[in-house]
Amino acid sequence: MLGSRWRRRQTAVAGLLAAAGWLLFLAGLVQAQNSSQATTVPSEAKALNSILRQWGKPANVKQWNTTGDPCSGFAIDDSIQLENPAYNPFIKCDCSYDSGTTCHITELKVYALDAIGVLPDELWSLNFLINLDLAQNYLTGPISSSIGNLTRMQYLSFGINALSGKLPKELGSLTQLSSLSFATNNFSGSLPAELGNLTSLQQLYFSSSGVSGVIPSTFANLQNLATVWASDNELTGSIPDFIGNWTKLTDLRLQGNSFVGSIPSTFANLISLNNLRISDISNGSSSLAFIKNLKSLNILVLRNNNISDSLPSSFGDYQSLSLLGMLVLVSAIVLWWFFVVIGSLWFT
Repeated sequence: MLGSRWRRRQTAVAGLLAAAGWLLFLAGLVQAQNSSQATTVPSEAKALNSILRQWGKPANVKQWNTTGDPCSGFAIDDSIQLENPAYNPFIKCDCSYDSGTTCHITELKVYALDAIGVLPDELWSLNFLINLDLAQNYLTGPISSSIGNLTRMQYLSFGINALSGKLPKELGSLTQLSSLSFATNNFSGSLPAELGNLTSLQQLYFSSSGVSGVIPSTFANLQNLATVWASDNELTGSIPDFIGNWTKLTDLRLQGNSFVGSIPSTFANLISLNNLRISDISNGSSSLAFIKNLKSLNILVLRNNNISDSLPSSFGDYQSLSLLGMLVLVSAIVLWWFFVVIGSLWFT
């Protein structure tokens, strides 16, 4: 009798396992069917095709847009990232919407393809974008205020184009931005104060962008910045003291502007810096005391800043320093300290 009961229990367990297996199989089948049936929102597909057509850079039907629907092929293959140089132009999609039946275009790259033209109005309708890379083309004209529609954006690059006009204040609505580049363009006017709303920003590149004027006081809010390239513009006024509160900075470049005054003493707080480049400050003098604790420096360039004192006696402790550039107005004692300390580094 015990054997019979045991066999019945075994049969029941086997039945339950088989049923569970079928349920898992059916769930996977439904998911696969939903995935294969997922389609791009028609308005997004139309906008994308129009953008690429205007720039003369059609989709590669051997890589994506394989079915006539943009969100197909490698565009929905998680193993292929947007940054992959073999895929350009390229998009990535998220097809998890509406129980896996709807795809939204979330990333778009047209990088270094010599695209010519303006930024089409259709671009601002792709409001599920989190990553937009249009760097190194020949794009012209202004950035529309409608860029404020792209509130999901995390990575945005317009670098190395010929865009012009004033930067729209609506950029300040993209509060999820982690990286923003508009370097090497022909913009005019000042930096919008609204950029101070971008408190998640970690990387900001706007060297040679054409902007001018003072750095807005609202930038004091940008305390997550790690990289700031702001050289070769017409930035004026004093270098703000609040930059000393950007304590996550590892790379700061402020060369070739029209700053006056001195290098703020608050820069002593920037102990994570490994690359610091400041030059061409006029109508003032700067002390080198702020570099005393910046022991992580690999590159230090301080040209034409009217440095008023000598290098700190602890300068020999800067073991990581590989480049030192200091063309300054100094006294004989500064030069003496320079050769003594650098000589000790070379011959030890």
